[in-house]
Amino acid sequence: MQLHGGMGMTNELPAAHWFKRLSIIETTLGDVDHHLAQFASLPGFVSADA
Repeated sequence: MQLHGGMGMTNELPAAHWFKRLSIIETTLGDVDHHLAQFASLPGFVSADA
């Protein structure tokens, strides 16, 4: 798997497939920060700072 350079990412390893799949899922459905902010905005959520 190559993450830089002109060659891009090869499909020689299963890890390349999973990396691309998880990247697309994150782009489509939102990343961890998005879901954390969404959860924290729910009514009744109590922050650990309080």
